[in-house]
Amino acid sequence: MAERAALRLNMTDLLRNGSQRALHALLSFLIHQVKRVVVNLLYAVVVVVGISTILISAIWLASEKMDYSPMSPEKEVAMPTNEWLKPYHALQVLKDALLYVAALLPCDEPLTVGNLLKHRDRLGSVNYILRACFDRAIDAFSQEPHSVQQNAKMVLSCDGQAIKFRSGRGDCEIMVYFLHEEIRYSVQERTSEMYLARLSVRKEPLSTRDLLRVRHSLQIWGVLSPQLGGCLDFAVQEFAKEPFCVQDDAHMVIDCDGQVLRFTSGSGKNDINVYDARDGSLHYRIRSSGLWAGFARFFGGNQNHVRAGAKKFLQLE
Repeated sequence: MAERAALRLNMTDLLRNGSQRALHALLSFLIHQVKRVVVNLLYAVVVVVGISTILISAIWLASEKMDYSPMSPEKEVAMPTNEWLKPYHALQVLKDALLYVAALLPCDEPLTVGNLLKHRDRLGSVNYILRACFDRAIDAFSQEPHSVQQNAKMVLSCDGQAIKFRSGRGDCEIMVYFLHEEIRYSVQERTSEMYLARLSVRKEPLSTRDLLRVRHSLQIWGVLSPQLGGCLDFAVQEFAKEPFCVQDDAHMVIDCDGQVLRFTSGSGKNDINVYDARDGSLHYRIRSSGLWAGFARFFGGNQNHVRAGAKKFLQLE
């Protein structure tokens, strides 16, 4: 009995010591995290105060410059001007300084075309690479559908700087970066709605491989209806029969099941329309441009086609 009592006492002491050690480790971790947050906050405050002090000193020095105003036709008298000491100008400069400091802190800016323009205009001609990245981002983002503009996340990573913008939940991830002497605009959709929205307004490259690629992407997203799948299959089969002079210079519009897809190769001079009728038939219409394309299609036996209904989908290799 004495041995059991001693064993229980030892177990109690062991549990008590273990609990105390765990509590001490937890408190040490929390204290370390709080200290780090406080230090970062103090660092930000010091930066803001320092920049504000420098700007106030610069304003004071600028107020000492002389304005030469003619007092008479014979001579000019130097008159001190205090334009920069006016409250409006001082507040405006301090406001710009605080906005600049806020841009340096880790936070996401609102993602709008107007905000991108505002950031680009502030750069002036100091950093031409970053300014060129903003130009590329503004041109491409302004062409995105409204649903994408209202729900996207953009990161500009140019010339060693990473600036983040966000709108909504950020379901569409956009990267603008400088690589191999080229500014690139890359988009990654995270939902099927974002993919369909972008697909309905942009032009995809036109080739049989690109038609199959888009069909495969729609199938992966789970938004490929039987009607649209049949139209894409029909477009692949008929477009593969066209002569190369037509395939390399065509603009194709697929209008099926309420979804409009656009594809372009070259200058897009040969117009191709693939659509479904109310009776369920599929139509492939082409209007060739130029004598060479017309002769090539005539001697190749190519013509407009109509298919009664959608067959089984093509199988990807």
